[in-house]
Amino acid sequence: MKNTESLYIRVIEYALKYPEGFKFADIIKSKELNLKEWEVNLLSRHFHDACRRYNEGENTKGETIFLFIHGDHQKANSPDNDYILNFETEFTYIDYQELKFARENAREAKSLSIRAIVISVLALVASIVTPIFIAKFMTQTVEINSTQLQSIIGSKK
Repeated sequence: MKNTESLYIRVIEYALKYPEGFKFADIIKSKELNLKEWEVNLLSRHFHDACRRYNEGENTKGETIFLFIHGDHQKANSPDNDYILNFETEFTYIDYQELKFARENAREAKSLSIRAIVISVLALVASIVTPIFIAKFMTQTVEINSTQLQSIIGSKK
């Protein structure tokens, strides 16, 4: 997992490894994510928001990326709590992956089109230069002097 990617992308990719659900500590204390303090604070708010929304009966609404599914909904960091990614987050991640794939394809298409243009220009130059080269260096001038002409005419009689 690249550390240069967005916090949310890193967390989503990590959380997707737990399709049955994950705990607060699985994310916050992950050595793979290597979260900074401000990232821990931000994600803690998402966990708290998931519990709050569960308490209010609006589990699937809001901005949190997590969905509370089981445990002590009064305490977001309880070791008994299970969370999953909410559906909107998963679909947004799929959209991100499609966009990333489309950008890679666009870069490759641009590279291939530049190569095709270069090859076309080279072929055009070659098609112009080849006849000139042939005319200048490969054609022979044939001259018939008068004695050769007389011998040709004499041999036909």
